[in-house]
Amino acid sequence: MKKVMIADDSRPMVNMLRYLLESGGYSVTSAQDGDEALMKLRGSRYDALVTDLAMPKMNGIELIRNIRLKDKYLPIVVLSAMETIDTAVEAMREGADDFVRKSTEDLGKTLRFVLERTMERKKEERRLDIYESILPICMHCKKIHHKPDDGNETWVTIEEYFDYKRSGIDFSHGICPECLKKYYS
Repeated sequence: MKKVMIADDSRPMVNMLRYLLESGGYSVTSAQDGDEALMKLRGSRYDALVTDLAMPKMNGIELIRNIRLKDKYLPIVVLSAMETIDTAVEAMREGADDFVRKSTEDLGKTLRFVLERTMERKKEERRLDIYESILPICMHCKKIHHKPDDGNETWVTIEEYFDYKRSGIDFSHGICPECLKKYYS
């Protein structure tokens, strides 16, 4: 069962969202404001966050900002009665993944659809980040598989690779203890 955190200061709204999400198979935890939500999110793992923007203590934008400092993968859906484009754009810039109006006709169905789509997209992002962090190295010549932006894939030396990446890394020569023994004893 997927765990969803709802951050909203309106008890009737939380109760309605809880009903809509639990009837869709989600496990739901709620928080009255951004501070409480952040504390609960740090104490347990959740599959998604649904947050209002207008809350006391810490509003939804601040909550999103705080979450994104530590977790870029948690799906965040903003649910708000504030229906201005500027508000939605600001929330998305801070790291929200989607924006749903509280006044949406079929709120439960819409919210469940958005949550599923957002969770799947975040799962794929995580997979891609893991894949992209793997550096393919030839087991024989130790060249690195390089895919520049121009699409011309090639195999390059480690020095060439890091030069492409403009890493600012300088290389020096050294010898490990095993090679010292093998080649110089």
